[in-house]
Amino acid sequence: MKNVKVIDLSNSQDNYIVRGCEVCIIGGGAAGIYLATELVRKGVDTILLEAGGKTTTDSISAGFDIYSEGELYLGATKGRYFGLGGTTAHWGGILVPHTKYDLRSVNDTFDVWKHIIDIVESRSEAVLGKLGWIKDSGFLNFRNSKVKKCQQLLNTTGISLISDLHLPFRNKNLIFLLKRLSKNNHKLQIYINSVVYDWKSTKGTSKEKVQSIKAKSINGNQLLVNAKKYIVSAGAIESTRILLELNQLSSRSVIKDTAAVGYYLSDHISIPVAKVDKASNKKVIEYFSPYFSHGWLRSFRFIEGSYDYEILRSFFHFVYKNESVGFSLAKEFLTAMQSIRKPQISIKFLFSGIFGIIKLGFYRYIYSVLHIPKNTEILLQLDIEQYPSRDSCIKLGKELDKYGRQIAKIRWKVSEKDIHNIKLIKEKFLKKFSEIKGIKLHILDDNANIFKSSDTYHPVGTCCMGKKKESVVDENLKVYGTENLWVVSTGVLPSAGSANPTFTMLCLADRLVEQIAQKELRN
Repeated sequence: MKNVKVIDLSNSQDNYIVRGCEVCIIGGGAAGIYLATELVRKGVDTILLEAGGKTTTDSISAGFDIYSEGELYLGATKGRYFGLGGTTAHWGGILVPHTKYDLRSVNDTFDVWKHIIDIVESRSEAVLGKLGWIKDSGFLNFRNSKVKKCQQLLNTTGISLISDLHLPFRNKNLIFLLKRLSKNNHKLQIYINSVVYDWKSTKGTSKEKVQSIKAKSINGNQLLVNAKKYIVSAGAIESTRILLELNQLSSRSVIKDTAAVGYYLSDHISIPVAKVDKASNKKVIEYFSPYFSHGWLRSFRFIEGSYDYEILRSFFHFVYKNESVGFSLAKEFLTAMQSIRKPQISIKFLFSGIFGIIKLGFYRYIYSVLHIPKNTEILLQLDIEQYPSRDSCIKLGKELDKYGRQIAKIRWKVSEKDIHNIKLIKEKFLKKFSEIKGIKLHILDDNANIFKSSDTYHPVGTCCMGKKKESVVDENLKVYGTENLWVVSTGVLPSAGSANPTFTMLCLADRLVEQIAQKELRN
């Protein structure tokens, strides 16, 4: 990233640095990098603070311990990374928008979802373009012959088909956006190994105003940033911890007392519901296996389309358990490229898998499909949102991490209501799916299988958007009670909905960039 100024605070010759800027962004993951690159393109002086280094590491190795009460929440451990790129150095890169299927009245959030979906619809094509998608078809290109076949198969069932887009491996780690910035760009400064630990606020014109923040490295070097605007974009969990700290550390109370910061933590619960009969594998692969479109991988998911408002939002998708040596070898090469590390392979592993690599490449470039062997175990997976509950939450614990900050204390659980909803949507969907001729499913036992359920590393709800007293941010992502503080993370979503949350978050970020770039908002 020769075109971007990256300063390692831990290696700085100055042990106390003071900097000023128009916008200070806290967090160098998906949201932070997207915000920073788009803001500087529009001429906004920006400082980006990242707690990790140039490469990513998991939360425990980075020194950001988590204390869990009750059930283990994997989104706080395996689903969280620190360093430039954040979780995008390890994620699947699946992009899918929230749509009209998310317009439900569950938990009195219809208006919020309507606002979010309007933003997604208006920003979708622009965000895809900035991520490298050069076509104008977006998610709704159903002109492909494979897609048409799938739709015809589902026409009479009442099941709706959704097509995902998967970022190419070269673009999954969003640091590629930083590399695309023009050379000699002086509008962006990035400080790594910079852990925010102190805040100052003052009384603004009508609300509280963040005056400055302090960051420090593990060796004690300090950075003071004075900015006109501050955006917290450190992921749902870390952003929540930062807001909770802000109220404690600031000389004044910044966030309104009624704001439910840290409460209503929820996720998608993922659970296998059926296994495809081996005799049906050929048809499932023919119709529903992932395929390549303009170099991007597309896959399918299914939504029970009856608009039953009593059922929470969810989606179904096939999981292909491919354990071939060739697939494993290809995955290791590609994930190493994504996370910017050397592939961990032996000569024996390389030679044993080389034929499989060739076969994958043949299907990729000749047939434009992801090769899936006919003997692959295929499962039908359900991902369903949880019913938001105050009992699932993030708080500050008494224990301190190695930076002297209070650790995040997480309480998360799968409730009886969640289990009831799983059984309800499973029954409705499988009844409709059974109408498809030529595909036989073996239904998995609920009681035995519910213990295999897990979160999907999609934390939401901890900094909810809305107009209710408990809402943390308004429809423009500004923290209630403040003049110059915004949050951009999946935590602003009131629930998980029927889609992976990252793309929707990027659409919200794109809108915020436009608002900040307007002259009347930059004074």
